Amino acid sequence: MTRENAEREAKLRLFHRLLMSYIDFQQAYWIASYILDHNLQQKVERLRGKRRYHIKLLWQALNCAMVVSYCRPFSGNDPRAVRRIPDLPRRFLRVLSPNEKELHRLAMQDRNTMLAHSDSETWDLRTLFMETEAGRKVMLPVHNDTGAPLVHHAVAQLRGMCAKLMEVVFQERQRLEKDLADVLPTVTAEDLRRIGERSESG
Repeated sequence: MTRENAEREAKLRLFHRLLMSYIDFQQAYWIASYILDHNLQQKVERLRGKRRYHIKLLWQALNCAMVVSYCRPFSGNDPRAVRRIPDLPRRFLRVLSPNEKELHRLAMQDRNTMLAHSDSETWDLRTLFMETEAGRKVMLPVHNDTGAPLVHHAVAQLRGMCAKLMEVVFQERQRLEKDLADVLPTVTAEDLRRIGERSESG
């Protein structure tokens, strides 16, 4: 492969990562907005019983989806792919403030130890028996709350980070589009319709 072809291939892979990253950040932004707009933290703090349980479960599930979506561009994807799409370069994090960079670090840590994986040190699982008044022993696992979602202040901050990253990713995408205009195929509306039909049919 010539140097020119190698550079073009690198640009094309980065271009693909930019497109994927924008969608990932957008999804995290939308999920964060849902959590905030529906006041899930306040509802969990205020409600009791089955209603509280359902809202808390929704909050935890959305938090997991939000953090995983946010972290995808930086998470070492496609390790076995022949034409691996690289992670989003860390230079994109320059738009974040020091506080936002710390939240980025925490989000990555949560993703890697609690949400996408089950890290034993993070769980800190201890098994013990509790003796009841009747003298019966009941096994009781004690562990950290690995499902605890981000509080709303952090969710709002993460949503702002997504907005910043979407903007810089989009700007870089526009710049690369000009370089790749003669490389990428051009199709008609009819071609797109056929592609869509093939995708729907599996």
